[in-house]
Amino acid sequence: MESQEKVCSSCGIRLVKKTETTFLCPKCGQAEIGRCMNCRDQSVHYKCPACGFTGP
Repeated sequence: MESQEKVCSSCGIRLVKKTETTFLCPKCGQAEIGRCMNCRDQSVHYKCPACGFTGP
């Protein structure tokens, strides 16, 4: 079984630090959203690949 590498949904960097997070889309609950500390601090928008929801 292959494990998929987690990346920030906004900037695309690998998520490897404890300060970075992943969560399910708040609208559809289908796709996993990844957020690095920089994008979280700067409120950079992300887009859900499943439903198109955008959030800060």
